[in-house]
Amino acid sequence: MRVLFLQQQPCVRALKIATGLRGARPDLELGFAYQGKTLGEYYGSGDDLFARWWDLRDDPAAALPEVLDEFGPELVHSHNLPDSLTALAQELVGGSVPIVHDVHDLQSLRRTPYENGFPEPGDPLELERRAIEESDAVVAVSDELLAEMAARYRLPTARAVFANYALRDDLPPLLALRRRPSGEPPRLVYEGTLSTNGGHYDLREIFVALVEQGVTLDVYPSRDVPAYADLARRAPGLTYHERLPAPELLRRLPEYDFGWAGFNDRLNRPHIDTALPNKLFEYLACGLPVLTLGHRALERFLRERGLGIALGSPGELGAELARHDFGKLRERVAAARPTMTVEANIGTIVALYDELVASPVAARA
Repeated sequence: MRVLFLQQQPCVRALKIATGLRGARPDLELGFAYQGKTLGEYYGSGDDLFARWWDLRDDPAAALPEVLDEFGPELVHSHNLPDSLTALAQELVGGSVPIVHDVHDLQSLRRTPYENGFPEPGDPLELERRAIEESDAVVAVSDELLAEMAARYRLPTARAVFANYALRDDLPPLLALRRRPSGEPPRLVYEGTLSTNGGHYDLREIFVALVEQGVTLDVYPSRDVPAYADLARRAPGLTYHERLPAPELLRRLPEYDFGWAGFNDRLNRPHIDTALPNKLFEYLACGLPVLTLGHRALERFLRERGLGIALGSPGELGAELARHDFGKLRERVAAARPTMTVEANIGTIVALYDELVASPVAARA
């Protein structure tokens, strides 16, 4: 089976799914059509994942038909945002080649624009509707996101939930449970995106409130944001590090006690309520219980599995840490982490592909 991945900038989620497919179904031939290829150090060139890469450059409408003719995909797996590439694939091969629309981020749940891609051409909400309703299948990152999609749009019959799991090969060895000397504060860590625009990654007030609870917090940004370095100089207990390549970062995370995954929900609460971000599974992969705020999907996930703590506010941190058994939390995370990998769950995507390719177009409508 030939599968064409389609996305503006190949993201970690898409590349992790491709890695899982390579292991589960080596018979698949994978290609990737993209704009603005930015793989970074984590995945190198990605040439071991995909038989071919095609750069759509500034005009996907002109470039994609040639890619489709050359590769002849039997299925297109299009990752949003943007939704416009899925809509373009629908115009070109809809009805003859099954199209999977993989929803990482629902634009209709956001008040701030998507920061990591090119501007969306046309009406974003109409593109979102078309991409979801006119695809042969949808994949969502959480049950909550799938429910929000179903509340807004007519979903195709074929649908799946596939979270932002970690890769099995990225799981570092677990450190022996470290006993903190009496009086040593718990060590928290945050890794990932930061911003200063008031959106969900503007975490400056949250970080200050956390260290005021008597913990330490080390921050590893995915991109340098100097305002946080300035903040760390003024906030005792807060340390801002230089960006690390992902493999080195994952080796360092097990040294900490908890991973932080709480966000600023003043502007984008509906979006944050549906998110199970990559960092959640990376913390768990490194043996760390996860701390979050009252974000619906994250809170449900952690409480159902006993893998972390959801706070009503950062000011509750001290009291919540005092009433939880840290050792038991770490033991549950260690036991659960093999089930939180792409490889343990990739069968969901394989089954979806097989169902779509085996079914006639009429059966998918």
